[in-house]
Amino acid sequence: MSVSISIAWIEGRNLLHLIDEFLELVAGPRMSADPALARLAPVAYPDDDAAAAEFRRGTRDELFDRRREDALVMRRDLVEFDDGDDDAGGRDALAPHEVDIAPAHVDPWMRTLTAIRLVVASRLGVDHDDRHDPEDPRFHVYDWLGYRLDDLIQRADDADDEAASTA
Repeated sequence: MSVSISIAWIEGRNLLHLIDEFLELVAGPRMSADPALARLAPVAYPDDDAAAAEFRRGTRDELFDRRREDALVMRRDLVEFDDGDDDAGGRDALAPHEVDIAPAHVDPWMRTLTAIRLVVASRLGVDHDDRHDPEDPRFHVYDWLGYRLDDLIQRADDADDEAASTA
């Protein structure tokens, strides 16, 4: 059973922009000193530099390739919002659109929303929730991504409960 989310046209457009920026990030140099990349591939052995470096060499490319594939899955599911026009083009920018997410795509969506949120957190200097100021407008995208992730998790749980009750 698919999971359906309601998303405004402007949200879909903004989400596509974030996905495209994320795809550029994970396609770039993977060994850069960018703190966002470090957030996406944390150190596995913080107390052992040699083991951490070996683990990173063996897993980093695969991890970033999976992150890229996940983001591409999500992007394809949002293709209806990709019309190349940055304004509403006569549409009601706030009108809800239903997006059906195939069961096999739910996990890639969750991983991608989480990864993009980590990148935004890195850019904002958020490393713990106590560093997050909900009154600071720079945090609106961070909060919105958290809302979208939470909504998707709830809808996926509801779909799982519904599937279990009909089985």
